Amino acid sequence: MATKVVPELDNFTSKYHFFIGLIFLFFIFFLYAFYSNISFNDSTKFNALFKYAEGIEIGSSVKIAGIKIGEVTSIELNDGSVYLSGLIDSAHPIPSDSILQIQSDGIFGNKYLLIEPGFDFPFENNKEILFTNTSDSYSIDMFLRYLSKINE
Repeated sequence: MATKVVPELDNFTSKYHFFIGLIFLFFIFFLYAFYSNISFNDSTKFNALFKYAEGIEIGSSVKIAGIKIGEVTSIELNDGSVYLSGLIDSAHPIPSDSILQIQSDGIFGNKYLLIEPGFDFPFENNKEILFTNTSDSYSIDMFLRYLSKINE
């Protein structure tokens, strides 16, 4: 029986095998794109500098008005400050005087970046955004440490 399979495969040309392989790779790519939430929209890179960024991780959401429009892609420590960068969907215009804040989902929830929109003209599309107005996150643990120092 095994000898019959080999001649049947030889009846097809190498172009046919190549075409079947391309269809398979195309199908795998679309499955990956669908399940990993790949965004085909244009993205704009952003940068921000914080003094304290507890709870922010790579992959943390960037939201405006409670809607996710991007995520953090890198976190670096630079001279005692935290340098965050990430991607924001270009379909959402961001005013240039906006404030980037670190927020929490509830008291002990995950941290995310919230853009408080300003009233100035929006940043130019497809150019790197530098948030100069940032607001750090302070945790309950930090607050309790502060209170314990007061009691001493």
